[in-house]
This record gives sequence, structure tokens and C-alpha cells, in this order.
Amino acid sequence: MKLGPACDLPVRTRRPHGPERDLQLDMATYLFAWNPKLWPWEELPALCARVRRRGFVDVEWSSGRTRQIEPGSRAFMLRLGVAPKGVIGSGVTLTAPRQGLHWRREKAAAGVTTQFIDLRLDQLFTTPLISFDELAEPPFSRYRWGIRQSGAYLPGTLADALEDLWEPRWGNARRTPRRR
Repeated sequence: MKLGPACDLPVRTRRPHGPERDLQLDMATYLFAWNPKLWPWEELPALCARVRRRGFVDVEWSSGRTRQIEPGSRAFMLRLGVAPKGVIGSGVTLTAPRQGLHWRREKAAAGVTTQFIDLRLDQLFTTPLISFDELAEPPFSRYRWGIRQSGAYLPGTLADALEDLWEPRWGNARRTPRRR
């Protein structure tokens, strides 16, 4: 565990394993969804570049109806709706959920509210590093990855397996030179 830049919240890049896990409270893991059909996220390439430069980016994101997320929880960002689908980012939650007008204009105009949370993403990519095809294989196949809203809880055993798959992927992606 290390302290996050410009933040006094602990940032864990991996869930603890073995004896280290016994010494710490289990860190909950949540999934946050981005669906390009519903919102284009035009800033995504610039945010990815900021992560490469600074090591993180802070974003406000909907957590759906989920209210029990604690600051410091592990977070994974999923791309849903249109191909390619899969895991595009990871980080931690910085705040507990708070209520606000819905992010979709038509719902906000009708007075519909949702929960929002601040995320610190320490990895973020424009395309998935783990595809939905890979998530359809054991042990991931027992979970419904096409979540209907952000803030979905991921059970610890699956979170551990996802960490084991995710870490080498983003490490390799960071070492791969970018074409100009």
C-alpha cells in the first residue's frame, strides 16, 4: 500500500494475498461502466494521456443506486454497449457516493437523481486490455459482466483473479511503444 499523490487516501495497486490479506480488512472491489452508446466520453484520449504523464486522473462517475461504497475501495472501469467491450481502467474510490441529478440530460430534466463518486484512475486505456471474450472463461464466466449500472460489487475471489489478469496487461501496455 502507498499513499496516493495529492491525496491522503491509501492507494493499493493489488488486493493483498496470503498472510498480508489476513492482516488487513478485505478491500471491496466495484465495477464502473462506460457505454459509448449512451455517452461518447470525448475526453477519454486526453485523460489516458494524463494518466501516462501524471500516473493518475481523478474523475467524477455515477455509482448508480449503490450507496455503500467506501473511500479506498478498488475500482475497475468497463467499456460496455458496443465492441470492443471489456476492462479499460482501474483505480480506487476517493469519496463515498453522494446524490446528484442524473447524468443523462433527459432524466435530469425529469428530476431523476443518481449517486456519484470520485474515482482516481491509475490505469486508463481507450480500448479494453481484457476483453469480454476473456471474461466469458472460468473463473470469470460465473459473473454477469454486462452490468446495467455502475457501482456493481465484484466478489473477492473474482476480484483477485481479475487483478492477476489485469496487472501484467497494463504493465505490458505501458512498455509497448506508441506509434506516432
